[in-house]
Amino acid sequence: MHLRAMLSPLLLLSAWLGCVMAVPAATPEHAAQQLRTFLDGVPELGPGYAVVVVDRERQVLGYVHGTRNAASGAPLTMATPMYIASQTKSYMGLLAQLLDQQGVLPLDSTLADHWPQLQLPDGVDPAAWTLADLLNHRVPLSADAITTLEAYIGSPDPALYPQLLQRFASKRADGFDYDNLGYNIYAAILQQHTGRSWRDWLQQLLFTPLQLHETSTRTSGFDPAQPAFNHQWLGQEQGWQVVPPKPDAIMHSAGGMMTSPRDMGRWLRLQLGGVAAVGINGSALTAAQRIGAQVDTKARNAYELPCRGYAFGWNICDFEGRTLYIHGGSYSGARSMMAFSPELGVGIGVFSNSDNATGWLTSRTVVQFFQYLVDHPDAATWAQTRQEVYPRRVAEQLAGMRARQAKAHANPSWQGWAWQPQADVRAAYAGRFRGERLPVEAVINEKNGSLQLQLGVLSRSLQPAVVDLFGAQGGPLDSVEPLRFLRNAQGRLMGFEFDGERYLSQPPPP
Repeated sequence: MHLRAMLSPLLLLSAWLGCVMAVPAATPEHAAQQLRTFLDGVPELGPGYAVVVVDRERQVLGYVHGTRNAASGAPLTMATPMYIASQTKSYMGLLAQLLDQQGVLPLDSTLADHWPQLQLPDGVDPAAWTLADLLNHRVPLSADAITTLEAYIGSPDPALYPQLLQRFASKRADGFDYDNLGYNIYAAILQQHTGRSWRDWLQQLLFTPLQLHETSTRTSGFDPAQPAFNHQWLGQEQGWQVVPPKPDAIMHSAGGMMTSPRDMGRWLRLQLGGVAAVGINGSALTAAQRIGAQVDTKARNAYELPCRGYAFGWNICDFEGRTLYIHGGSYSGARSMMAFSPELGVGIGVFSNSDNATGWLTSRTVVQFFQYLVDHPDAATWAQTRQEVYPRRVAEQLAGMRARQAKAHANPSWQGWAWQPQADVRAAYAGRFRGERLPVEAVINEKNGSLQLQLGVLSRSLQPAVVDLFGAQGGPLDSVEPLRFLRNAQGRLMGFEFDGERYLSQPPPP
């Protein structure tokens, strides 16, 4: 059977739907032990992988494998903080419900209530869209420049958000469309409305009451050796590329948390109603789990499940006739996923500190556990298939990235990379720059015989191709992107263009 056919979401769904609905025959403990055996049989799993399974009363499984840092060899533990990316949204969703109940920031208030002068494109009315709409991805706006800024360069001053939206936002199609933008707009409004950041509110209303001691929105809050580093697989000869934890400047409200498997277990028990915490009441949890946006059940998603709605940071899906709340997280060198089922009374969190096809594996780990739990007749067959397929997916992913790199490098616009400027010529391109539209400082300087770009916290090495044209590259698996220097009418360098934005020369400091 062809690999793609074997992994087809349609095949997976038809296998499930073709069976009589399974009766939950396995205990959570038994299903957890089966999952442990499954994970022990996944070849080439690494550098670190962790799973926590809970019911309402306790942790049922704490599985850790490998290291939190391939360079140091430090072991991964249940107490290791790991980056969870977009799963931050579910914490923000519950926070928003708590702030609404306390009268601090009403979820039915509109964009116009907070920013009366805001002008949005193409007839999008700020008075028609609420904060609840923001947190359920319903506001029909897109602004890639802002989401890229938040995720890779540096968070802007919240006071600048109305100006940034007017400058960069465009209207998208109506309806649900998953994005980071809504959550970051909510966080900007929260800070302007209360004078306190989303980070401080999360700490006060969630992390401290829940005793989440290994959870933070700031990587700087941990001892440098404590968190898991991210990793990218470069192949057998080169091994793991170690990627340092995401710095504070780009830990944003739609993807800006680290938490340990142990702490996530407590978070999932809260969702199941098994943890009591001061100030966190059941009505807020119920509201945060209520569908806020309808989703096309036929749309493909990372979970390969039919999903019908979205609720304040949770996708609401169906597994064998049971409701499954689920959300994943993805960033360079890290993948994670969590899920819980109110009917089955269990939750699971899965962490990987690599992006070595583990986005696929984290979702399959979740599904595999629930298949064991309901005693699905095909659970053993799927377990074997997934174990066999994983190494092939790893190899295919690496080969695909290399192929994309080669294609980008061979683009005719680079003209064969023939230009080899001397040191004095390269030095003329160095300097300080500021974004023409983005509130960002950039620096280009020479290091070890080549030019380097520092754009906020984003770093790129610059390879000369043609006069005034350089290929910008981040990590060893990234494809080159064009960075073109700009000249004025007199032929003098006046700045550069990169990723659709212009950065203009600034005078040297006095």
